Amino acid sequence: MRIRGLITALLCAAGLTTVAPAAVAAPIIDGEYAQSGPWAAMIEQNGSQWCSGSIISARWVLTAHHCVDEPGADYSVRVGDVDHRAGTYAVVADIHTPAGGADIALLRLDRSVSTTYASLGTSVAVGDTEYVYGWGYNEDGDLQRYLKVARMTVTSVGSGLIKARRGNGLTNGGDSGGPVFVGGKQVGVHIAGNKVDTSTHTSISANRTWIRDTSGV
Repeated sequence: MRIRGLITALLCAAGLTTVAPAAVAAPIIDGEYAQSGPWAAMIEQNGSQWCSGSIISARWVLTAHHCVDEPGADYSVRVGDVDHRAGTYAVVADIHTPAGGADIALLRLDRSVSTTYASLGTSVAVGDTEYVYGWGYNEDGDLQRYLKVARMTVTSVGSGLIKARRGNGLTNGGDSGGPVFVGGKQVGVHIAGNKVDTSTHTSISANRTWIRDTSGV
């Protein structure tokens, strides 16, 4: 990696190449492969792997708004398996977002999917250990086939956001929309990270009424 990085830097200095962010960051950086994820949902855009998410009831999936905001795009999901290729396929029939503009979205599926759904929670505090899941990019710029999880520590909670610092890993592109768990409950939806030491998530607590009113969950 050091040699490859040095060569890339020299080429960049000479104007011979550019560096894409995904190429210089690791997967859900370090972390580990998830042993289970029946509530996991991989989001597809126009049939291609795109983002991460979670299924919270038979026909409703939670993800980030910015994952599903491309005008005219078709969205679908693969649900219920750490290997997303083995997940149950469903088409996204409708996309719902809150009026307040939070980076969160509910996807209504065109069919019911039977699995173990993510249980939503609202209790999260500074110092809590969180687990964030996703199928994001690896260090070579390839999206993951198998679900990964990173353990992080919550550093702030407020203004509709949860922020956390790196533990045994952190997030990368493609992990957006992935569920964030504390104490076995989903408390957040991942939305951003600096790929060095911090990640940011949309708070479930701040959007709990909208989720209930929209999905009945």
